[in-house]
Amino acid sequence: MNKNYSKFGQKFTRYSGITQLMDDLGKANHSDDENIIMLGGGNPALIPEAHDIFVSELKALIDNNEVDQMLGRYDGPQGSEVFIEALVKMLNDHYGWNLDEGNIAITNGSQSSFFSLFNLFAGEMPDDSKKKVLLPLAPEYIGYADQGLSANMFVSVKPKIHELDNQQFKYQIDFDQLEQTLKQEDIGVICISRPTNPTGNVITDDELAKLDSIAQANNIPLIVDNAYGQPFPGAIYTDVSLSWNTNTILCMSLSKLGLPGLRAGIVIANHDTIEAISRMNGILVLAPNSVGPSLLTRMIK
Repeated sequence: MNKNYSKFGQKFTRYSGITQLMDDLGKANHSDDENIIMLGGGNPALIPEAHDIFVSELKALIDNNEVDQMLGRYDGPQGSEVFIEALVKMLNDHYGWNLDEGNIAITNGSQSSFFSLFNLFAGEMPDDSKKKVLLPLAPEYIGYADQGLSANMFVSVKPKIHELDNQQFKYQIDFDQLEQTLKQEDIGVICISRPTNPTGNVITDDELAKLDSIAQANNIPLIVDNAYGQPFPGAIYTDVSLSWNTNTILCMSLSKLGLPGLRAGIVIANHDTIEAISRMNGILVLAPNSVGPSLLTRMIK
């Protein structure tokens, strides 16, 4: 490690678990080993039927003279307006929500979303206190662990283990331990993935409702990582519903739809949070990637 790096530089140039994972994927992708089968790293392997649809949409963009907009112009820092409008209509129609265009922002992938959100609500605060991100159910996604600008920014809760037949089991939230952690730690935001990466565990509607109630009672935002969930990619095989309110920050992704190379994330939240994400986009990346939203807009409509 270069000793001339800042604390930021030293922290973010360490060889982390998520960097090793992505290094492995990159090396495998460019390997000449015929025995390697690319099944996807948290995203689907290439599916011919999906590939045909995506290629068809690319051709439609060309035929409709929309390539200049996609490649040659910036969107605003909130992301593609037409894509956001299409998402608002789809989600309102499908779930009966009351979203408007001020409730959605686009990012350069979910990893980018979480970096902004975690450091928005946790870390060193203006009053010199230090808030943490609470992960209410471990094990959790390895990509969260190194996102904090501050040291020791995450705290997790061990799960209850519900034993099932045939040597199977299910992770459940230990709400007693969760409440105790909230008393012991200064929590700025709660985050849970549903379904969970890497276990595939899906917390029940009752668990999510109770978690939401606790978050609201403590005036703490609740982030739900919906990268594998409904309505897309729908890699969820449990009968659960998708809910949202102004205290919930719902994060979605195009990666698990089979488009990881487009780096497109979706954040659904209250107006203040979306404005904050938009301003952070402007500083960090100017504007989010336009290719993913351009490709998906017509499909969503």
